[in-house]
Amino acid sequence: MAMNLNRAGELGKVPSRHNRFFVVSGDWYFKTREGAPMGPFDDRGEAEQGLYDFLEFMTLAEPKTLSRLYAALTPVH
Repeated sequence: MAMNLNRAGELGKVPSRHNRFFVVSGDWYFKTREGAPMGPFDDRGEAEQGLYDFLEFMTLAEPKTLSRLYAALTPVH
């Protein structure tokens, strides 16, 4: 059985990496690590490409941009 381990640079609790894709009223979405829904997409393939594009953006974005994005994606309690 595979263990859930933090990826390079991750700290804290290991995020869930399954069930990222879901359908609502025929539209496809993916969830970010923060649980924010991203979409809609026409099909799962487009949702998967959207996730890859999102992850590439997260890898290349400047820290200030990432900070603002995290703030926008994280729910306020």
